[in-house]
Amino acid sequence: MLGAVALMAVVPPLLARMPRVVVVTAEDVEDSFIGAWLKLIYTDAYGRLGYEMTLRSYPARRASAMSDSGLVDGEINRYSNYGEMHPQMIRIDPPHFSIGFCAYGRPSVRVGPGWTGLSQFGDPQVDYRNGVARCEEMLATVFPASQISVVNNATLGIRRLAQRRTDLYVDIESVVDRVLKQPEFVRAGIRRLSIVETVDMHCYVHRSKRELVRPVSAVLTAMKKDGSMERHRKAALLAVSQRSLAG
Repeated sequence: MLGAVALMAVVPPLLARMPRVVVVTAEDVEDSFIGAWLKLIYTDAYGRLGYEMTLRSYPARRASAMSDSGLVDGEINRYSNYGEMHPQMIRIDPPHFSIGFCAYGRPSVRVGPGWTGLSQFGDPQVDYRNGVARCEEMLATVFPASQISVVNNATLGIRRLAQRRTDLYVDIESVVDRVLKQPEFVRAGIRRLSIVETVDMHCYVHRSKRELVRPVSAVLTAMKKDGSMERHRKAALLAVSQRSLAG
């Protein structure tokens, strides 16, 4: 009897589930090297704080709507100024890494440097992926609405380039580079024309989870110092490489 009582005293803590943090990202990002790296970084970071992280993927605009409304706890990968357009979201510093926004097109298309350089040599028709906030924000400062179109995913954006239905496609470099390796586009003649901008990327949490900001910030700072970020980068590269070979 005493043994049973002692067992009951021990078992509940062992079976107790860790509190869960649910964060979202765009579908095209989750399947990329960046997605693999992010999952390793934040599984580690939240795990050190005693949380189980769940990462869910949605179309980028839907991910924004879910995080803005508090249906999920945060977004795992948004640029530094994202909070200006989404005041319900709180940025966590430091950034986990930087990414490049790039312009893609046929070799005959010319562009200049930066966002304004996209219009330097003509009046191109430009596509970007729905919900990619930085593209939406910056392209609107360069082109009239009549020259900008939105596509649901990077595959469709590159396909429209290959079919000559548009002139430029702007998106995150790692997302598009993965698409260009698909058999459909290997001989399509689409290439990267320029790195438009390199920006720092952050995890954001909804204001209802503001208590996470300082602890996660401290853990990310420690991970940068102890080499965990680089270790996770190498592990993500290996995982993506093995997945490509298996496919």
